[in-house]
Amino acid sequence: MSPELSQLIKLQETDIDIKRLQEEIASLPARQEQIERQFAESVKEHLTLQQELEQAQANRRRFEADLAAEQQKHQKFKDDLMKARNSKEYETAVREIDVAKKAISSFETEVLKLMERIEQLEAQFHQRAPETEARRSEVDRQLAECGASAVNSQQRLDQLTAERRRLLDALSPNARAIYERVSRMRGGLALAEARDYSCTACRMRIRPQVFNDIRRGETILTCESCGRILYFKTEAALT
Repeated sequence: MSPELSQLIKLQETDIDIKRLQEEIASLPARQEQIERQFAESVKEHLTLQQELEQAQANRRRFEADLAAEQQKHQKFKDDLMKARNSKEYETAVREIDVAKKAISSFETEVLKLMERIEQLEAQFHQRAPETEARRSEVDRQLAECGASAVNSQQRLDQLTAERRRLLDALSPNARAIYERVSRMRGGLALAEARDYSCTACRMRIRPQVFNDIRRGETILTCESCGRILYFKTEAALT
C-alpha cells in the first residue's frame, strides 16, 4: 500500500474519532440536565414535604399573630367593662368580650392543628433527609464525572485536530482535494474497504481489474458508484 493511501486511512480514522468526540462533548450539557432532572424527580416527594412544612409554619405564624391581636382586644374589652359608666357601655363590652373569646378559641384551635401538622411533617421530612442527601451526593459525583470527561475529551480533541492538520499537510494537493470533497459528500466517510469485489460502503460490485489495482494499493482509486476512495486490507485477503 502506498504511503499516501496509508495516510488517507489514518486521516479518516482521525476524522471519525474527532466526530465522535465532538458529539460526545456536545451531548454533555443535555446529559447534565438529565441527571439534574432525574434527581429532582427522585426527591419530588421530599421537596413537596418541605413546601408543605414551610407553608404550615407560615400559616401558624399568621394565626399566632391573629391570636395575639384578639387577645389584646379581649383585654381591652375587659378593661372597658371595668370602666363602664352605664348599662349600654357594659352590654357593649360584654358583647365584644364574647366575640373576642370566640375568635381566640378559633385561632387557638387552628394553631394547635398546625402544631400537630408541623410535627408530623418535620418527622417525615427529617426521615427522608438522609436519602435525599445521599442522592444529591451521587448526582454531584456524576456531574463531576461529566465535567472531567468534558475536559479530557476536549484535550483529546485538540490533539486529534492537530494530528489531522499534520496528516492533511502530508498529502498531495490532489489527494487532499479528493478526500475533502468526498468527505463532505459522504458525511465524513471518504474511504471504504474493498472486499470480495465489492465496495463495503455502497455494496456495488467492483470490476476485477479495478479490484486488482486496489489490492496493489499503488494509486488512489474511487468507487464508480459512491465515489469513495477504496482500499484493500491485506489481512482480509488472508482470511
